[in-house]
Amino acid sequence: MTACSKENKTQAEASPSPTTVQAKQQQLQKLPPPELDQVQAALKRVFKDSVVIDSGHQPAFLVGDFNGDLSQDLAVVVRPSAGKIADLNEQYPNWMLRDVSHTSEPGGPTLQVSDNEVLLAIIQGYGAQGWRDSQATQTYLLKDAVGSSLAVQPGKEYTAANAGKPMPRIHGDLLSEVRHGTSGFLYYTGPTYSWFDPKTFKAETETRVVHGRTPGMKPK
Repeated sequence: MTACSKENKTQAEASPSPTTVQAKQQQLQKLPPPELDQVQAALKRVFKDSVVIDSGHQPAFLVGDFNGDLSQDLAVVVRPSAGKIADLNEQYPNWMLRDVSHTSEPGGPTLQVSDNEVLLAIIQGYGAQGWRDSQATQTYLLKDAVGSSLAVQPGKEYTAANAGKPMPRIHGDLLSEVRHGTSGFLYYTGPTYSWFDPKTFKAETETRVVHGRTPGMKPK
């Protein structure tokens, strides 16, 4: 009983109050638009000189609360800097390299960045200043994630407008784009980022485990 009471108290303290959430949302709305020199400084903080902004894509950078933690994140279209491909493929990088199209299997081949490959870097925000904060270093480097017509879609607005339709669990804001000729959304799954087409998305079937029954045996 005592342990349960302590656990419940801890959970209650960890959950932000509606007033706190509203205050943080207002802080997000008041943050100024990103400037090029600020974006370059954020990239340098994480990648040193290993990547550069790919100015061939417009917009080349966008902001939003993509993981839903009420801190502003930064998404930037980048490519490897000349002569720095080895740095991007080092064994223990400061970022998480992920492929939006494929799930990495344990023991599978290690992901690698190629020369001139176009990538999407998402720097997760920290605190009230978000991605501008010097402690904002948690970063995803995403392969096969950059399409055309890149834009931010507020997660709450999308969820409300598509209530009742199949969709993944939406944690924060979405990045809409046309990728491989198909319109869809890049979204945060919890451990990583993924992409879905709202026209073809199907909700995963929940698997239930029945205790006390051996697989393959019929109930008595």
